[in-house]
Amino acid sequence: MRSSEASVGKEIEKGFSSQPTGFLLGKFGLLILLAGLVLAAWYSQTVIVVLLGLALSAAGLSRLWSRYSLVGVRCERLLSEQRVFPGEHLELRLRLINRKLLPLPWIQMDDEIPLKMSSDIKLQANDRPGFGFLSKSAALLWYTKASWKERLCCHRRGYYQLGPITLTSGDIFGFYPRSITEPLIDHVIVYPKIFPITHLGMPSLYPIGETTAERRIFEDPIRVIGVRDYTPHDSRRHVHWKATARRQELQVKVFEPTTTLKVAIFLAVDSFEPRHDGDVDSEGDFELGISTAASIASYLTERRSAVGLFANSCLADSGQPATLLPASGTGHLVEVLEALAKVTSSASSPFEEFLQAERTTLPWGTTLVFILCRPSELLMELLVGLKESGHKLLVLQVGDTDEGGPPGTIAWHRIRQPGELTMGGTEETG
Repeated sequence: MRSSEASVGKEIEKGFSSQPTGFLLGKFGLLILLAGLVLAAWYSQTVIVVLLGLALSAAGLSRLWSRYSLVGVRCERLLSEQRVFPGEHLELRLRLINRKLLPLPWIQMDDEIPLKMSSDIKLQANDRPGFGFLSKSAALLWYTKASWKERLCCHRRGYYQLGPITLTSGDIFGFYPRSITEPLIDHVIVYPKIFPITHLGMPSLYPIGETTAERRIFEDPIRVIGVRDYTPHDSRRHVHWKATARRQELQVKVFEPTTTLKVAIFLAVDSFEPRHDGDVDSEGDFELGISTAASIASYLTERRSAVGLFANSCLADSGQPATLLPASGTGHLVEVLEALAKVTSSASSPFEEFLQAERTTLPWGTTLVFILCRPSELLMELLVGLKESGHKLLVLQVGDTDEGGPPGTIAWHRIRQPGELTMGGTEETG
């Protein structure tokens, strides 16, 4: 919830804008009317004196009313949620409270809303590109309030700003409208879509850890899944003494084979930039690439693996690239999803330079997952070099493009649509 209340002192002198509706209501016009009143009184023109006196009195009362119209006015914005997934709704409540004796014959509230997250409601035109005004108006007596409720459907991933709010009111005649902009800012995070993944091969160099291995190569001495008869090759440290006592012959523990995955997801933002006139669906490919990163992060987190995110993007809130070192747990997954929600199509630096700088911060044995669209020749050379130096790589090429290809023995998957991501992609190992 965000709220604001105008105080009597400072806000009367600062932050307000007022513009009379006509020429005669301005200072120069009022001086003319005052001069006419003096002349009419001098020549004893009673009717003109009365008319000009009424006009000047109405103007003075209107200016005084307008001066104090927004003093003691409080506005609030309440959101039911600030983090949602695409397709979910959030409830937006706007509230105005008049906390003074002076009534408000009219008042208008204009809340600035992004157009991308407000397709279900009607917005007024705004000078700021990509934004519109959600306008509400009311008449408020003394110590009364008005409230409105809207339902916003968040269709697209992103990091959205709501606000500021502009309040406009004035005198009963509308001669002197007065406005103030309240810096009430809220942010809504719309996470990327997450698609289920049934299988995705993740190579690892760690012999012991949290994820159950598909082949029995290494055994975790912490997890016991059964017992068997002793053989001369078994260590006596693995003898199960209770089972040995029951069966009257040596029994040894059987351990669960496991492998630890530390995965760093690299999103090459600049590889999604269209390079030909025919690349018309670059935005769709970019969103699919972000959803691919989110789906893999969710898939690995469910299997208690450590996952990190690196994207050479100017994030919507900070303008810096996304650099999250591998970690596990639901809390870390939320950080990854929030970072992906803030990813923009603007690259902070060439991906090749970004990769060279960030891979040195990763622990040994981290599996590198690359999500890209149109890899450059330099990036292809870097991938081959990483593979030859012993790194475990998995490349996911997003979009319906023939650029690039699986060099060497790199595990290479093509993701042209979300359905292929669900099945683990089309493998094209070179």
